[in-house]
Amino acid sequence: MINTIKDYLVEHENEMFDLLERLVNINSYSANVDGVNRVVDVLQEVVEEMGFTTRRLSNDVTGDNLVAENAARAANGGGPLLVGHMDTVFPPEMGFDTFRREGDMTYGPGVTDMKGGIVIGIFVAKALQAAGLGDLPFGFFFNADEEIGSPHSRNLIVDEAKKSDFCFVMEGSGMGGEVVTGRKGRIVFDLEVQGEPYHAGHCQFPKPSAIVEIAHKIVALEALNDPEVQTSFNAGLIEGGVGPNTVAAKASARCETRFVNQEIGDKVWAAIEKIATECTLEGTSGSVSIRTHRPPMVTNDTIMELYGVVEEAAKEIGMDVQSVFRGGGSDANTVSQAGVPVLDGMGPSGKLFHTPDEYMLSECMVKQGLLTAISVIKGCDRYQK
Repeated sequence: MINTIKDYLVEHENEMFDLLERLVNINSYSANVDGVNRVVDVLQEVVEEMGFTTRRLSNDVTGDNLVAENAARAANGGGPLLVGHMDTVFPPEMGFDTFRREGDMTYGPGVTDMKGGIVIGIFVAKALQAAGLGDLPFGFFFNADEEIGSPHSRNLIVDEAKKSDFCFVMEGSGMGGEVVTGRKGRIVFDLEVQGEPYHAGHCQFPKPSAIVEIAHKIVALEALNDPEVQTSFNAGLIEGGVGPNTVAAKASARCETRFVNQEIGDKVWAAIEKIATECTLEGTSGSVSIRTHRPPMVTNDTIMELYGVVEEAAKEIGMDVQSVFRGGGSDANTVSQAGVPVLDGMGPSGKLFHTPDEYMLSECMVKQGLLTAISVIKGCDRYQK
């Protein structure tokens, strides 16, 4: 069985790269709704040719989400759900929009994060069909908004995951056979400060400047960074004021915090709210509001049992894997909160995600495809309802 699946992947490796090139050459920046929907069009055509039924789930803000399942899953549920996001972080005007292969490397927006993972998942299903295992229940969820926190797809993903026995999120695996068994939670929030406008040449002191007050707050928030408990804070965007001769009446900062478990997350958020609302300067006020929130993916027995399945599959194909914890979030965070067995990092090996130098190791398409396929088989044996 292993050799049959491996042979299929090797024989169809060029087709894997052809599909990846088609997807990568479509700009699917999260806010580029037309571009994301062009990716949906391609994927829908591919999986329907495999005999999967599809549902496009639309909303008024992002591109469509796509659910696909074979007949066995449509009839009775179960089996794996493979999750992959179609959106990337690169706007069209950035100019990073071309697929290319150079030696052992493949470059392009989303080759690893995570159009490569989507391609691997599709060819896993194809390989299982070729090996006579097309009757195993199998489903996909391709979402349009992961890079902005999955605000319009997260509940839909959880609904599909609950119909499944287990879930693999096809984010990049890193460079050393890493399988992600835990991730930090994340809150993205807006900090707003109100001050009072004055002429800069004759104002009261201390002046009620929104910029000065928000500076005090950011310094206080930076003190929440705590490497010992792996809590982080970052202010990534600051705006305020109208000019150098005016005391600023308004200032704002877009920030994030990350944390390893919900208890720590609750404490950090309480501290953020306190800093936001308690002001240093008379005449200023502050508030905070959450933009997006992802719960932590906390490593537990359910997750590690599924990791044991992958570890066993890896041993059978002569591959080394390791359990890792990552600071970045993904759709696995939300699935894990629903109690569904889930692992992340089952996709391609690569580096430099979210940069114009993003790349993938070309050899990983077959390797990760084989690992995922054998893990699906063993997972179905383990979790069959």
